[in-house]
Amino acid sequence: MFIFNEKSKKELSSCHKDLQMIFNEVIKVINISVLEGYRTLETQRKYFKEGKSRCDGVNNKSLHQSNPSMAVDVSPYPIDFSEKEKAKARFYFLAGIVFDTANRLLRENKITHRIVWGGDWNSNIKFDDQSFDDLPHFELKSI
Repeated sequence: MFIFNEKSKKELSSCHKDLQMIFNEVIKVINISVLEGYRTLETQRKYFKEGKSRCDGVNNKSLHQSNPSMAVDVSPYPIDFSEKEKAKARFYFLAGIVFDTANRLLRENKITHRIVWGGDWNSNIKFDDQSFDDLPHFELKSI
């Protein structure tokens, strides 16, 4: 079983309890790092300007900006953001574990939200029908 480092614990603690529940289960299966939970307006605007987010933080707020955060960015560990096919495949593998975990917790009535992943925004399991991939990103969606 894997455990979170202090930075991952801190970032996850800024997230909604459902995200905490999901990723505290996921870490038992795969080694992950929590990159970011809650996000300030300043950071959100920076990511928007850099093209890392479609949300400008003002007119279109990110779910990272809510308190607690309704979104989290997570990476398989060790972190590798290269464009290599196998590096990207690790995020798809992680997403499968996250969905399986979230669906189980939802069936067990331990969480109250569905999960949405930045690699498949509309959750149709077609990965080539979107123009913006955010593979580390997971967010909560009301049922």
